[in-house]
Amino acid sequence: MLFIKLWNYLSGYVIIKIVGEYGERLLNQAALENLYLWDIKRQNGNVLSCKVSVKNFAKLASLARKTRCRVYIIERVGLFFVILKLRKRKWFLFGALLFIAAVYFMSSFIWSIEIVCPDDELTISVDEALRSWGIKEGIFKYGLDKEYYIDKLLNEYGGLAWAQMEIRGSRLIIELVKKELPPELEENIPCDIIASKDGIIEEIIALRGEALVEPGQTVSEGDVLITGKIMLGHEPDGEEEGSDTLFVHAEGIVRARVWYQKAVKVPLVKTKKVPTGNSKKSLILHFQNHILNLHLGDISYTLYDKRVLKEVNILPKLGGGLKLNIVEYIEMEAQKEYLGVENASIEAEAQLLSDLEHLSKENKIIQRKMEYVLDSDEQAVIGSMIIELVEDIGKKQKIEYGEEKL
Repeated sequence: MLFIKLWNYLSGYVIIKIVGEYGERLLNQAALENLYLWDIKRQNGNVLSCKVSVKNFAKLASLARKTRCRVYIIERVGLFFVILKLRKRKWFLFGALLFIAAVYFMSSFIWSIEIVCPDDELTISVDEALRSWGIKEGIFKYGLDKEYYIDKLLNEYGGLAWAQMEIRGSRLIIELVKKELPPELEENIPCDIIASKDGIIEEIIALRGEALVEPGQTVSEGDVLITGKIMLGHEPDGEEEGSDTLFVHAEGIVRARVWYQKAVKVPLVKTKKVPTGNSKKSLILHFQNHILNLHLGDISYTLYDKRVLKEVNILPKLGGGLKLNIVEYIEMEAQKEYLGVENASIEAEAQLLSDLEHLSKENKIIQRKMEYVLDSDEQAVIGSMIIELVEDIGKKQKIEYGEEKL
């Protein structure tokens, strides 16, 4: 029923008055002609009122003449008549459309940026970073790559655990959550130094506390290396002379040999892109975060690379940053290249060295071992690299002594 009312309003209808002795005959004739009338009411003896669509009104008027009835329009209702009125007032219609377009256009911009973060220093730093990346008041909100800027924030600020960007109307809301790092133990809190990972002790220097392991000894993650619990006064047979125990904040250096392993898979047949010699050019307009691609002919290439031939700045950044790029699309075709076991092994080693490069920058590498095997289908080489290095594995852990200190 609601749909019918909505449709009648959109298409337009009239409220009419039927005057004549044969009003019922007119209604019967309308029913036979499948003319839909609704809200039929009798005003008095020879007067009826009802509603009829604009489309059916002309047919009803023709039937009224045959039944010796007169039809009067009381009211015109619906969008159809609103549009008819506006057509006669063109300047008013133009002004209304211009106003709507202006409101829509203005609502397409970000007018305020809100950063939700409890850390004021981080908030100021992120705000400055966003502005340097072009995220500021006055930018278009459509086409804003939120995921790109979220990833950029997380990469730029290592202390962030989570970030979110949300557009609400003309506001850009950025929520930031800092990582909850374990609190540093104060100097007056007794603690042990434990192993953060498995390894073989290479060097141990107890600056405060008592070392429990020696060089050459194998330790597992969680083992106590330097204890802050020192027993005072022992008998020669190893029994305690008293119950005196000194608790200190352990300090020291514990370096151990540890191992890292990583593997990659390199296919024996590698697919690479090779230019076919065909290319097409395109004009691309950039305004804020909007891109309009004006192709000079259809780009029908299934595989292609593109390069910017020329960049023309039409408007400066203060004026919106409108620029025009001439881009060339270069058609490519996929070609297979047989590497063989030897070349695939060399590529696997290069990838592993690149992936583990950060370890060699921070620590001394003692040994590096590389192994190669063919996969089960003999279609790829699996390269595995084991790196042995010396690094500090000490980590402080608070002593839970309970009543033992009393």
